[in-house]
Amino acid sequence: MEKKEKKLKKIHLKDYTNKLEKVLENKTFSLQTKNLLLSMFYKIENAYNDYEKTKVEVSDKGKLLDYLTDVIKEKCNEIEIISFEEKGKIDKYYINKETGKIATLGNEFYLLNAIIELGEQPLCIPEEEELLKMPISYFLNSGIKMHVAEVIRDFNGWSWDIVPKEISNIELNLAFQSFLYLIGYNTILEWTKNDSPLADYLMLIYEQLKQEFGNEKAKQIIVLFCKFSIEFYIRKDKDQKAMWENYKKENTLELEKLNNKSTYLEEVTKQKKKYTKQIEKIDKMLNNKEDLQKEYELRNSKLPNREKIFSIRHLVNRLEIERQDYVDKMKECNILIDPKGYVARKDEIAKKVEFLNILDLDKKSSRKSLLELCKLFLSCIQIKIAKEQNKQELITYFYILRYYRFLIFEKEGTLLKEVEKLYEDFEKSIQLLINKALKLNIIDYITIDEDINYQITHKLFDTKMIDLNNIVIETKVEDGKLFATYYDSNVIENTYEIYSNRTVKLKKKVKLFI
Repeated sequence: MEKKEKKLKKIHLKDYTNKLEKVLENKTFSLQTKNLLLSMFYKIENAYNDYEKTKVEVSDKGKLLDYLTDVIKEKCNEIEIISFEEKGKIDKYYINKETGKIATLGNEFYLLNAIIELGEQPLCIPEEEELLKMPISYFLNSGIKMHVAEVIRDFNGWSWDIVPKEISNIELNLAFQSFLYLIGYNTILEWTKNDSPLADYLMLIYEQLKQEFGNEKAKQIIVLFCKFSIEFYIRKDKDQKAMWENYKKENTLELEKLNNKSTYLEEVTKQKKKYTKQIEKIDKMLNNKEDLQKEYELRNSKLPNREKIFSIRHLVNRLEIERQDYVDKMKECNILIDPKGYVARKDEIAKKVEFLNILDLDKKSSRKSLLELCKLFLSCIQIKIAKEQNKQELITYFYILRYYRFLIFEKEGTLLKEVEKLYEDFEKSIQLLINKALKLNIIDYITIDEDINYQITHKLFDTKMIDLNNIVIETKVEDGKLFATYYDSNVIENTYEIYSNRTVKLKKKVKLFI
């Protein structure tokens, strides 16, 4: 069976490399570049099964390799390999989307990052959410790049070894991984590939989350998703900070006016009268050739040559567009004067201001918000575990929780499992999962003593062995102390002391997953 699987892997890899080689035949890349691309594909193929098993929420390997091949074929015109002796020229890698050029150090990981970034594109988003287009695009594209490149960064075909210094943005990565498991990677990928501004993915995701976790948690997830997207984008693009500050001021000012109903409606009524006069003025002009001629001359006298109105006919077209704009504004005023319209507008602006007030536009750290997101994530995982009845699906939560515990919380290298404020949340999630797995006969008992059994089983969430199905636990007592040794099949991975003040009956050696 193993020989057959190895043969199939070789066949699949050969298919993907053959496809890449055909693309490379039409590229003027150097032999060094072509070899680095083939080596990158080999490393992805070699590590993918471990990456997929450890992380669970990943795309199909074939789809990823096809996507990378397509980016190389359609968007990549030049790849320059910079030797490590010349590394002062660039910082790891550089791309130019306009020319389709990549310059990279001779490293498969940096090359993979560059290709993914070259293939990135802004999201399509409904017009009413236009302000969120670039922040969400940046957040998702950055997260996907770190998520995909992880297959080379942390996996080498036989072990899982996290490399913190190669995670370009620790906080963004943690936020993205949390949303990845809550929303689902396939949904995120669909969103990034969607080319219709009519599809409102924020609303689609909200409805999906509402069904899974209830209305309140769905709202919390969407609010935090938008908050992180904006805040991370502001750190990248300083001009965005001023734009969001102005947007916040405008909405706060409008809400203040709305709270004084009589004054607000009086202003709207005045504005409506102004629009009415402008419409009447345009109508009069359109029905009088002399007035049209005067307007034509007046406007052209104020415009630079390149912007002058070509003819009276062009002026008429422009006036008709202006008239329609005033008519639309009149309709907006009528809606606001109507009691229902006024209440709807006040509610809309109040919600905007509420959201804008939670944005942290100044601080550089997202520590507090990340803790909130992690707690929310774990509470949602608990809901999923409690609902899940499928044994195979329930097993995936052992991998997901373990992976999540090993995510890095801050630049200093602190792991989530080491964050004191998350201890109880993790414990509640793990205990719920272990109890359900025992009840559904997914894992075996080491002892009938619940406390000792939990202590021993809990350690699997600290192991980095790839396939948890291979865990074998051996218990022994030495010098009055209880020890549990964890094997990856026949290879010892770790031994832990289990604390107990009583004697318990233990199975000597247990294959944990039945």
